[in-house]
Amino acid sequence: MQTPVGFKCETCTGRTAAKGGGSRRRVLLAGGGLAVVLGGLVVSQVIGGEGRTTGGSAPAVSPVSAERNVQFEGADGLTIGATLGLPADAAAGDDLAAVVVLPGFGPTDRDALYPPSTGPDPLYRDLSAALVDSGTVTLRYDKRGTGQSALAPGDQLTFDDLVTDAAAAVAFLSERAEVGSQRIAVVGHEEGGLVALQLAASDPRVASIVLVSVPGRPLVEVVADDFRNSGHGEDVDDLESVVASLLAGEDLPEPDALPASVRGFFPVGQGDYARGLFSIDPVALARRVDVPALVVRGERATGISAVDAEALVGALGDDAQALAAPDAGHTLMVTDPTEGAAPARPDASEHGGSSEHAGPSGSGHRDDDALTRIRDFLASTLS
Repeated sequence: MQTPVGFKCETCTGRTAAKGGGSRRRVLLAGGGLAVVLGGLVVSQVIGGEGRTTGGSAPAVSPVSAERNVQFEGADGLTIGATLGLPADAAAGDDLAAVVVLPGFGPTDRDALYPPSTGPDPLYRDLSAALVDSGTVTLRYDKRGTGQSALAPGDQLTFDDLVTDAAAAVAFLSERAEVGSQRIAVVGHEEGGLVALQLAASDPRVASIVLVSVPGRPLVEVVADDFRNSGHGEDVDDLESVVASLLAGEDLPEPDALPASVRGFFPVGQGDYARGLFSIDPVALARRVDVPALVVRGERATGISAVDAEALVGALGDDAQALAAPDAGHTLMVTDPTEGAAPARPDASEHGGSSEHAGPSGSGHRDDDALTRIRDFLASTLS
């Protein structure tokens, strides 16, 4: 079930578990998608299908001043569905600052994450609202494979495709008459932060970046630590063996040929995508970036730790700042502490991971101070 800091098993919260409870390190198969759940992160990619992959629908009405549904062309000509947020009275020639919001791991569209068993957590919509209300143009989009960016069944994915999509989003904004061509930043959440790092290192149009809950270590290290901290250190050898074979160029084995303990971390038929994710060295990416950066994490997050943030800030250099939100979780959500708390890393044998959204009926709210700090950082770097 969902708790203020992540997913916990029913028995851990003092509630009775439902029959047929979750399996170990669960794999979500919904709407044609695949999501791998680990402590603090949902690593997934939707393989095809229409609409959102799981969870409920995000609210249809946005609090921002004006929004338009738009489209742009991503990698391999894929049509990407997006929302353009415009400040009130924005007009051609205004030379406004602009921000692209890049979605994270798991089933995500332009508005929200869709954690298993809860309603949507509209982090991206809330970020956009805060920025547009301060006079910034925003663009947020459905990650390829979700919503209006649907893939055909069987289409292959790569991390490079995600970077190309992000570059296309920046290009779309740079061509808007309301936007100053040298005043574009990127905000990346989780996997979107890794995309932002690679994009900022190669695209001169990116003036600054914000990284929210972004790994500062290779993904295999994050997952291995999750195994150890959840009491399943015996599975680390299996995990590292499969990843080593994958990175050596071997094909991803069929699911039945993988050790049961790690099977869920490797998307069926998506060996190139998995290889790309597990081969990323976030520190190496960060060292190539020479624009101002803000590294943000919630101290109650179950996956990304101070170790990750410190590694990124150190690699990004003197123009990097760190922001730790003490009461917030993975999506900068603050929840009522009386609703319960999870350990630093939930037991992956019974828990999932990702956003700490309290659910549609919960008492959670986005950390206003964190949103304000993000807004102020972007205003100062895009002025």
